[in-house]
Amino acid sequence: MPMARQYWTNRLARPEDTLAILDLVKTVYADRSSLTRDYWEWRYHSATEFRADTVVAEHQGRPIGIQPVAIFDFQQGKDRLKGAMYTGALTHPAHRRHGVFRSVVTGANEHAAKRGAQFSMTMPNDESLPGFIRFGEWESPGLIPLYLKVADGPAMLRSRMGRVAAALTGGLPQLPFRGRRDAGRSPLLDCEQVPCAPDDLDDAFDAFARDAEALMIRRTAAYWNWRYAARPGAPYRMLVARRGGRMVGAAVTSVQRRMGLDVGIVLDLVARGGVLSLRCLLREAERTLVSRGVGLVACQATSSILRRALRDAGFLCPKPAWLPKRFHFVYRTTGVPGLRARPGELGDWHLTLGDSDNV
Repeated sequence: MPMARQYWTNRLARPEDTLAILDLVKTVYADRSSLTRDYWEWRYHSATEFRADTVVAEHQGRPIGIQPVAIFDFQQGKDRLKGAMYTGALTHPAHRRHGVFRSVVTGANEHAAKRGAQFSMTMPNDESLPGFIRFGEWESPGLIPLYLKVADGPAMLRSRMGRVAAALTGGLPQLPFRGRRDAGRSPLLDCEQVPCAPDDLDDAFDAFARDAEALMIRRTAAYWNWRYAARPGAPYRMLVARRGGRMVGAAVTSVQRRMGLDVGIVLDLVARGGVLSLRCLLREAERTLVSRGVGLVACQATSSILRRALRDAGFLCPKPAWLPKRFHFVYRTTGVPGLRARPGELGDWHLTLGDSDNV
């Protein structure tokens, strides 16, 4: 079909556009009450290196489409890169099927290249995924796997079966999730919950990035403090693990309502020392979540190092068709030099729930 005549103009959003953009968001997503002005200011106008730009399609002085673009420092092994993460693309219902979505995404692509990003990536929902695929330049390495573990059967069943029945039968759901007994001895860690990430997380992250050899956002202390500690109303808890006073790693957890259950979520984690240290950290994160009364724990993983640690710890990866939501991922290269190779396989990336705006 021929492209409709463009009756709007594109530009970068200004701070004074915030209220109009939030009105657009509420028009498209009436149930997104969490998208407050405080959230928008934190996510896109933060007075940090993590602030973002938003490409706006404007018609008659009002935004009719947006595509926010956040430029992050990435790392792949020892290589430092820049990548653009697209979040929250949307079009006003009255202006769909006219090319607005394509227009703001194309504008975001141009902006990402000007900012020096070697690639752009996003995690579209079911509605926007076909639009990215139709561009022809975006690649979809596959769905992001979600790993699950029944960590406390009685706690998981209590709300549905009652306390007595759950106590009698609750051990059965845990049987498939016992993990590998030959996975190696897990060293003891000194763990504490902290309000913000300490500076020595940077060294642990660098070791983790070298071990993983996958493309990921640089999970420095500054990034974690912006992403998890500073987010308004965020229900996150940060766990730091040390051995002999030396930073081993850290994890971020949350408890959220999913599928009618309180589910413990491991949003993010890094650890020096390979699979063994990751498994120890997962064990500690699981323990803290169970202490909060949850029975089911979830974690996303694409990199081979984290996927192996999850399997060793007893997590299983159900088929996407069995889950109420699928997690898509697409990316494109920009032509800016720097990538050692095209990251076309899912295992070339390290993505977790913490990379998503939905948690």
